[in-house]
Amino acid sequence: MKVVKLMGGLGNQMFQYAFGQVIKADAYDVSWFEDVKNYPTVTPRAYELDFFKCSPHLTTLKTKKRNILSKLLCQISSDKIIKEKPANVYNPKLLKIKKGVFKGYFQCADYCACVRSQLLADFVPQNQPNDANQEMLNNIQSTNSVSLHVRRGDYIQFQHVHGLCDLAYYQKAIDLIDSHVSNPHFFLFSDDIAWVEENLKIKFPYTIVDINHGKDSPWDIWLMKNCQHNIIANSSFSWWGAWLNENPNKMVIAPATWFSDGSPTDIIPHDWYKI
Repeated sequence: MKVVKLMGGLGNQMFQYAFGQVIKADAYDVSWFEDVKNYPTVTPRAYELDFFKCSPHLTTLKTKKRNILSKLLCQISSDKIIKEKPANVYNPKLLKIKKGVFKGYFQCADYCACVRSQLLADFVPQNQPNDANQEMLNNIQSTNSVSLHVRRGDYIQFQHVHGLCDLAYYQKAIDLIDSHVSNPHFFLFSDDIAWVEENLKIKFPYTIVDINHGKDSPWDIWLMKNCQHNIIANSSFSWWGAWLNENPNKMVIAPATWFSDGSPTDIIPHDWYKI
């Protein structure tokens, strides 16, 4: 049997789900979301894939009350843990492994490309948007919209790992959009809107998107997806907003350096612009 371990925030979970679909995983292990509470240096997260229509089979490898499937998965987990090495780099050898528990982030555009049509169907919100999101969608669809995402939050604490996209990056990205897109209207997304309002100066029309918080945050991915073009941070959250964008003429701009130490990654699709 094949099991993929889910961990991290929603963007990470979406990558792990996608990888599981590529290898035709039997189940997804959610034990990390309970275990992480014991890790003081790791940001606690919750399982969030239930925002979407996808319905993965979930199991907990560490539990006192186990169903038959969980017992079988636990039996293989102790002797067949497959760790993603190197991380976030396409590895066709992983696709040939017949059983085990796959642990990693699998942030690789090529994995996702293998199952794009399925992911476009799976990563659709289960519920209808509320009035605020519907109104924002109407604004996005009535303009030559460009989503721009600024990720700060826990990245400030973990700059040695993730790094932060600086103002120079965003200014170059905006200038690049200006050279290719007529009359752009920017929609600004961030987990630190106050910082964006104080520091990011845009000469074009723009709208601050500050309507989704907590359990409603995934709606921001949906709004980004519906923009014509995307400027993302080094964040899986905005990566998915851009990747799910079905505009055949979209322009997506991403940071050339994804991790602060320059670790290699295959996360950026070949047709995206890198700065």
